Amino acid sequence: MVKPVNGAWTVTGGWARTVGSAALLLAVAVGMSNKTVGQQEPEYQGKKASAWLEILANDSSARKRALAVEAAVRLWVEHQHTEALAGVVRAVRLDNSAAVRATAARALAGLPERDIRACARELAEALSGEKDSRVRRELAGVMARHEEVARGAVTALIGLLQDKESATRAAAAEALAVAGNAAQAAAPELVALLRDADPLVRRAAIRALGRIQPAGAAAVADTLASMLNQEKDQELRIEIITSLGLLSEKTPAVVHTLAQLLQQNDGELRLRSLRVLTSFGPAARAALPEVLRVAQKDPLPRVRQEAVHAYAAILSTDLPTQLSTLLDLLQDADFGVRLAVLEEIAALGPTLRNNADALRAIRLRLSDPHVKVREAAAAALKRIEQKPKEPGKQQQ
Repeated sequence: MVKPVNGAWTVTGGWARTVGSAALLLAVAVGMSNKTVGQQEPEYQGKKASAWLEILANDSSARKRALAVEAAVRLWVEHQHTEALAGVVRAVRLDNSAAVRATAARALAGLPERDIRACARELAEALSGEKDSRVRRELAGVMARHEEVARGAVTALIGLLQDKESATRAAAAEALAVAGNAAQAAAPELVALLRDADPLVRRAAIRALGRIQPAGAAAVADTLASMLNQEKDQELRIEIITSLGLLSEKTPAVVHTLAQLLQQNDGELRLRSLRVLTSFGPAARAALPEVLRVAQKDPLPRVRQEAVHAYAAILSTDLPTQLSTLLDLLQDADFGVRLAVLEEIAALGPTLRNNADALRAIRLRLSDPHVKVREAAAAALKRIEQKPKEPGKQQQ
């Protein structure tokens, strides 16, 4: 039953202790007192909170209990009625209907992180004991929205990676991705999911592997690289490239695979591969011939622009020795490519002060038809020709 005690509405009976402890935990966690104490009991759709909590706890109809879940969430959101939120948490854990438990989990997913953090332990326990795949999927969805909650449920989430339902496996992998390096132990199970028949599961596993900082990251990266040669789905290939960039394992296999992708017809794949190669810097030296070819001949201006930056990043301190190749790209028909070249040249600064070819090529761009290129040329000259500060001279 639900009855007033000392001016506050509470629950008595079989789950009073469950709700009472959860409500206390929630009240402390969110840093607020129960606003219903000493005040009029809140209502939702003309029915008092105590009546909704009675339905949620004891009604024999699963449909009515599911409606009570919605009411309890609204009572929490609109009135901060802590016992209402505790009732929803109780429903996730203990209701005998999988449909009601799933409804309660979905309702919690829409709450702010501070509310979910307060019941993180209860949610992890609920996931560990849950047998219904649909409810497990909904609980994993809650955790995928909140890093701290996901971190506290890693063990249970790893168990879900072998769930019979592919949607649940995918949801668990997404939550593990959110958990980040706290989920390092999930790497073997996630690698196994790279062979899953469902592309959504494979995509979630790829995403997670790039974000959990797994042990043996180089082997994981090589495995992902090998998938790029076999995978046909563009979204999955893009996800693999992203994860390779996050893993930042510059193995020969990874560099070779990314260089091969520069020959693909898909411009987005070429662009994303170049960005990862740029981040690899000199470690991607084996890809340099392909990068230069793309900078010179790719049909897409944005890809040529990125290739210019990749070329400079890979050469790094060796760029001045290969400067003539970069200067030739100032003849590109696209102003964005010319701009990218000038940015990379300017970054070399005073080291080019005595390079007559570079200075001549930059000065020619002062009359470029595009104003941004002219401005970039002027800025590059200023940076190159700046006089070094005299030793020991303090700035006035």
